[in-house]
Amino acid sequence: MKKAFCALLCAALFAATSSGTLAADVTVDSSTLFGIGRRDISGASKERLLPATEFLGITADKLADGNLSLHLYGWGRADLADKSFNSDKSSGSLTYGYLQYRFNQAGTTVRAGRLFVREGIVNEQIDGISARTDLPMGFGLSFFGGATVHTAHISGETSDGKGDTLYGGRVNYRYKGLLEIGLSGVYESASPTLVTHTAGDYRRVGGDIWITPVKAVDIIGHSSYNTETQKFAEHTYLLNVKPLQHLVVTGEFNQHREQSYLYAWTMFSAAALNPNDKSSSAGLSASYEINKNLELAADYKHYSREFGSADRFGFDTRVNYKDNSIRGGIGYHYLNAGEGFAIGANPSASYHEFRCYAMRDTKSYFAAIDLLGDFFKDKIYNENSAWEATGSLGYHFTPALALSGDLSYGRNPQFTEEAKALLRLTYNMTYNMTYTGIGGKK
Repeated sequence: MKKAFCALLCAALFAATSSGTLAADVTVDSSTLFGIGRRDISGASKERLLPATEFLGITADKLADGNLSLHLYGWGRADLADKSFNSDKSSGSLTYGYLQYRFNQAGTTVRAGRLFVREGIVNEQIDGISARTDLPMGFGLSFFGGATVHTAHISGETSDGKGDTLYGGRVNYRYKGLLEIGLSGVYESASPTLVTHTAGDYRRVGGDIWITPVKAVDIIGHSSYNTETQKFAEHTYLLNVKPLQHLVVTGEFNQHREQSYLYAWTMFSAAALNPNDKSSSAGLSASYEINKNLELAADYKHYSREFGSADRFGFDTRVNYKDNSIRGGIGYHYLNAGEGFAIGANPSASYHEFRCYAMRDTKSYFAAIDLLGDFFKDKIYNENSAWEATGSLGYHFTPALALSGDLSYGRNPQFTEEAKALLRLTYNMTYNMTYTGIGGKK
């Protein structure tokens, strides 16, 4: 993480100072979290948790000729008491860190470094390069390539099941503001053989579409096909309709074949699932804004797997007052799970869920309370319910600097009781800096 940060920062400084002047709009986004908790697991000793976590993001725009920018975001964690996650007392990662250059012609953009690529069916993280440009007649082209980012640590394995390189691209056609269609593909080098099972290769092609035939209708979706398993990996489609000014109706359909969608999908090596199974969901939701202070929403979704099905439905009520400085809501949902839907030895996965929350935000302070409870149809580890209550209180020292704290307590089948406290310091500021070639600040 340090090496990547230094390399990108040096490259940006070199590019900027080569013209004799460094000028940039720099945005710093920092969140420092100190957690305080106690964890009581049935059959084990109590644990004291004191994790410290820092999230840091830096963006520098208008470098060099004004078209170059630097983007960095990462996090680091250190446990000051018992281990809070996995077996490591400290961890960290560079989420993304890249240089971006925007050309003045054809909307061309080039990025290099650690970055996310989201184009059509592609949603990947790489250490490499990506570029996109507009072509004549409404066409567009993008491509990417680089090294795979390995982030997972699997017990008993020396690899996370991914190959070493990843590349692909997308070609698209756009007609005014009415239609866009695209064809894309992603290819990963051969996956390694794991100790627990043989990993599958990750290679997919697919198409995507966005269309709005009339102003009140929006359709977006994509399908992908795994060329290794020779099966469709996923279908994901969303329909938004706005028949009235304050009414929005949404329909969705999703289907995944896990082995084809999740490349090696190493999680199945120790799971009670068949990697050839497919899962799907179809749902309908609606929200209506009665007035500027009150909104009602309702939703329904049907889930289907090879070994069972379930239906989830419910409603939410959201309110706000005084220009949104006071917000609150209450909601109820019920999951009605059929026989076999629960994973493991649980007799049923059906449960009722209630949630109630309220928030207050002013120029000086902000506060919130959140109550969440799940009530099971059948006991899980001899428990009828799982619930948690969270309270938050914070103070704005300046518009850019705030200190806040969260305190929560709950009970659930996994932890007999769980108490947590969190102290958060957030800092968000934008600087405008201009330096001459001899180091003087203007």
